[in-house]
This record gives sequence, C-alpha cells and structure tokens, in this order.
Amino acid sequence: MVVRSSWANSSAIKFFLRQPQDGIQPSDQSHVIFARVLDDSDSRGLWIELNTKEHDNHPAVERYALMIPWQEVLALVIADDFTSAITECRKLGISQTTI
Repeated sequence: MVVRSSWANSSAIKFFLRQPQDGIQPSDQSHVIFARVLDDSDSRGLWIELNTKEHDNHPAVERYALMIPWQEVLALVIADDFTSAITECRKLGISQTTI
C-alpha cells in the first residue's frame, strides 16, 4: 500500500512500523508499506498485520494489527509475492517499510 509519508513518519506510527530513529526522507509525500492485509471492509480504515516477518522467524514474537485510516491510504496493490517490488523500491530509493 502507499500511504502519506507525514502519517508514516509520525513518532507513534514509526514506533510500530520501524525503528523510531529511522526517519523517512521522502522525495514526495508517499511511503510504501509491504504488509499482510487483515481487513479492508472497515469503514474507518485498512487493517494490516505487523511483525509478520519476525513472527515467521520466531513464532514467539507476537503479531499485532494496525489500522491505517482511509484518508492516509493513497493506493493498494494486492499480490502474492512482492519480492521484485521490494528490490525495485530499494534501487529507486523509494521510502518503504517491509513488515
């Protein structure tokens, strides 16, 4: 999904998405988040799963759900595998978080 970088860069949201000291240096007002969608039918926003990769590596790690308000979501892309997209984002220097 693509969200507003101002939302993704707020201190409280950074706490959940990545290390708080990691700031986003956007070239525009967007930020890409690669995450598992839990619910897209909530009228308030899009629910995603956090800590998916950490949980896959260490099952004791608790998984959390985070709701992204719809007004912060700029676009959604649904796919089974984003490996090539993640690589391309890194090459292009696009601000992104992989959860």
